[in-house]
Amino acid sequence: MILIFHEAIYTPDTASYLIAEMYRSPGYVIFVKLFQFIFQGYFDLFTVGAQLIIGLFAVHVTLTKISKTLKLHPISEFIFLALLIFPFFGPLYVANNICSEGLSYPFYLLVIALSTDLFTNYNLKSFRYLLITCILLALTRGQFIVLPIIIAVIYIIKNKALALKKFHLKNILLLLLIPLVITLMDKTYHKLKDGVFVTTPFSNLCMSGAAFYVSNASDVLLIENEDDKNIFNDCYGFIEENGWLLSSKERDSYTDYYNHFHKNLGNICNYTVHRIGTKYFYDHGYSFVDSRVGIENTCSNIVPILIKNNFGKWIKLYYSNLVYGFKSQILLFFIVLIFLFSGIKMLFSKNEFVLYLFLFSSLILSNAMIVAYASHSIMRYLFYNYSLYFLIFIILLKLLKHGKKA
Repeated sequence: MILIFHEAIYTPDTASYLIAEMYRSPGYVIFVKLFQFIFQGYFDLFTVGAQLIIGLFAVHVTLTKISKTLKLHPISEFIFLALLIFPFFGPLYVANNICSEGLSYPFYLLVIALSTDLFTNYNLKSFRYLLITCILLALTRGQFIVLPIIIAVIYIIKNKALALKKFHLKNILLLLLIPLVITLMDKTYHKLKDGVFVTTPFSNLCMSGAAFYVSNASDVLLIENEDDKNIFNDCYGFIEENGWLLSSKERDSYTDYYNHFHKNLGNICNYTVHRIGTKYFYDHGYSFVDSRVGIENTCSNIVPILIKNNFGKWIKLYYSNLVYGFKSQILLFFIVLIFLFSGIKMLFSKNEFVLYLFLFSSLILSNAMIVAYASHSIMRYLFYNYSLYFLIFIILLKLLKHGKKA
């Protein structure tokens, strides 16, 4: 009741969803457009209400299935519930915020919940729901397009002796085909809306932030396309002028370099590369839509060049970005160790606790690595897995207590 009467929150990203900007994935855009059309002046109230209902439903399903699967103690259930509902309150307010997290968080929880049926008690109906939810999730937040692949890998390891049997092979193939289905649906959406058959043009642009940050003026010599060269020079000059380069100032450590990068990523990606690149193509006779696609393609061309030519600096920045997301190197190493331990253990054990240890550590690591590669490690991109740290802790306690059975 507290949240339903809390006002809808409009952040700087909200407008881009409401006006269906080309660089926004279709999932949340379609959702808000539908609610705008149906509820009009009551849009805020019904959007917040719907996001809250969907979110709390996902929390209920996840809590129920995970508690049953992991045999959680009532106290552990309460702590897990608290962690699951944490994003509904400040600072995130996922249900009140008119942004994609209002749907992507519930979808993510449902994917985890439905995966328990796949790994523990196979149910055809739940499996179909899992496939659909994976598609809806990735169409809402593209960072999760790898989830079906992770689930498929774990499914293969769990059923390694029977993986090539028709029944299991069909399930594996369906999971592995989901990224292709998502890509085709995304391109079809942009064909219908924008007139171009392309994936949502923003991922390469996001990755350009770190690439530009570590770049040097001489990198232009390795760029072949003339338009790409001109855009690089224009962007580099503007970034250098404003002191947003790694080379702008000598700093004490890569933690300091990362903090500088973290603070200025928006200036580099949005205010510089996106703005200057779009304007460049528009001034050269491209339509606005083709200009958006043009700068995305330019970033696709030059980002690998900039990373390769400055790999030493880039990998240190990437690692600092990764550590920032985990808040400490110790926690990062701990999750990596859990991932390796459970992955190896799964090859020789049928213990379900080990399976979920591997699943949860895989989800945490994969998302953190994707976020660190494509952007900066902020809570908005990483909060999805906060409750999984607690589950890993509980599973480890259970494995220690029943070590011989594991």
